[in-house]
Amino acid sequence: MIAALLLATQPVAACVDERIALAEIADAIEREYVLPEKARRAAQRLREQSESGALDQHCDDPEAFAKALTTHLRTDMQDDHLYVEYAPNSSAAGDDDWLEKWRAGAPARGFGVQKVERMPGNIAYLRLTDFYDLDMMKASLAAAFELVASSDGLILDLRDNHGGSPETEGPVQWSFMAAGSPVPLRRESRTGPESDPEEPQIEWKRYGRERPLAILVNRNTVSAPEAAAYSLQAQGRAVVIGAPSGGAANMLGDGIAVSGGWKIGVPESRPFSPLTGTNWERSGVIPDMAADDSHAIATARQWLSRQLESKKGGFRTGSRP
Repeated sequence: MIAALLLATQPVAACVDERIALAEIADAIEREYVLPEKARRAAQRLREQSESGALDQHCDDPEAFAKALTTHLRTDMQDDHLYVEYAPNSSAAGDDDWLEKWRAGAPARGFGVQKVERMPGNIAYLRLTDFYDLDMMKASLAAAFELVASSDGLILDLRDNHGGSPETEGPVQWSFMAAGSPVPLRRESRTGPESDPEEPQIEWKRYGRERPLAILVNRNTVSAPEAAAYSLQAQGRAVVIGAPSGGAANMLGDGIAVSGGWKIGVPESRPFSPLTGTNWERSGVIPDMAADDSHAIATARQWLSRQLESKKGGFRTGSRP
């Protein structure tokens, strides 16, 4: 009987650090998450699950614990921007911080500009794989927009782009809009609407809004590139082709350190289109034309060719397939 009691208490004893972290993570969610009532309910469930030992499976491996908890929170709260990571050294060199690792890989990824191509019919193709911080990415973007500037139509490929900085997404989106246009996306936090962002300064050639634009997305298009695709589609500026995107609209604040070396990212605000009144959270950006990855570029080329053939007198923004 005594041995059984000792065995029963072992998971609790072995998970002291994790349970302290869980309590702090629950507090952070309840305090910071963009939807207060959803935050309160999720935090309470997390406390109950911690108390019952339901989350004790990885107490001997802090990185596995972080990954399992990330999956658990994203499933429970239906928000793929939530994350937990084990980063005990991120406040120093950043060696264990996934964000620092991602930024360090920028040169090998062309600072997010993977490919620029001129296709038959004077159709340009631009593939962006990441939205790095603007100061890191603007030279590559400037070169890319210079190369596509003289095209008659453009395919903007955002497939497998997992996101990045909204401060980069904004100028990319505005590159396809007219100067002085209404604000395309607004934001709100748990306390209400935020101030409208100012129109960004475009530090490269603006493509403008008159030439036809096709945007490619797939399930791995997440966050910042979804913002560009959703907003330009809502404005009637672009046709979206591919498969529904990942559906991660809510926007992260700074990572919050908790005891034990873990860190949690909590969405603190969310964007919405003034034209639709909503966003792409969970639903993703829904394409105007469905196409799998193997046919998406060909589908976009066909659509653009039809636009250019039938509208040689001037592309009328807002046309649909």
